[in-house]
Amino acid sequence: MSSLAAARADNFYYPPEWSPKKGGLNKFHGQHALRKRARKLDQGILIIRFEMPYNIWCGGCESMIAKGVRFNAEKKQVGNYYSTKIWSFTMKSACCKQEIVIQTDPQNCQYVIISGARKKVEEFDEEDAETLLLPVDEERSKLSDPFYRLEHQEEDIKKKKEAEPALVRLQRLSDSRHSDDYVLNKALRAKLRSQKKRVAEEEAASRKMGFGIRLLPASEEDVAAAKRVKFAQKFERNRKDKRALIQSASIFSGPYASSSSKTNLELQSKRRKINAAVASKLLVGGFKPSSRAR
Repeated sequence: MSSLAAARADNFYYPPEWSPKKGGLNKFHGQHALRKRARKLDQGILIIRFEMPYNIWCGGCESMIAKGVRFNAEKKQVGNYYSTKIWSFTMKSACCKQEIVIQTDPQNCQYVIISGARKKVEEFDEEDAETLLLPVDEERSKLSDPFYRLEHQEEDIKKKKEAEPALVRLQRLSDSRHSDDYVLNKALRAKLRSQKKRVAEEEAASRKMGFGIRLLPASEEDVAAAKRVKFAQKFERNRKDKRALIQSASIFSGPYASSSSKTNLELQSKRRKINAAVASKLLVGGFKPSSRAR
């Protein structure tokens, strides 16, 4: 970006027709310093970026709008709580363009949904969440009484021990087990040495079998999966037929083999019918048919 364009973007560019008598640049251009955000300033409305304070349900499409989602909201004052102003924020949800109105509640220090949505209530059990319920106003007034505190001191200590968060107990257990760094380092290094030794043995076994990668040890699941594998039945059937023909054929040649000439013809016809291309696909490792088979 050139220096002139940068000056215009920062609103520091003064055109030649401007003079100090005409006031500032915003007055000279006939615009507000907040630009489009102040287009409804005459109505007491300022456009701001509003961040959702908690999870809500949209009143139009019943979809959840998460905490922290930002909207372009119209901010205006709708009242006072003593000397504190009450602000109203009007925005439209991105899912269905539902108008949502949220106001501040200075008395309770929170935000209140006026219309267009409802707050997502997330209830929980204090035992499951491992938290403590805060005492109500009556119990708080009793806590100021020293006799009441003395009577319930033992009971309160017992409740505190029972309701102690599990995270604190786990942290204490972890600190007691991991207090000695030397022992932990020694155990970790011994574990790494055994792991490196096992990996070296697996790599040596894989190289001995002719593989270039390390094979993991066999497991029961691998054995069961290997037993479920079934190879092509056509290859097995052809192999059995060939072996049966070979076993039934005579080992002699010439005039003494006249009785088995029929068997030899059947064997030759079987061999011609075998397709070398199909057999190469069925054999493991691939089989390249020779020129004689073609």
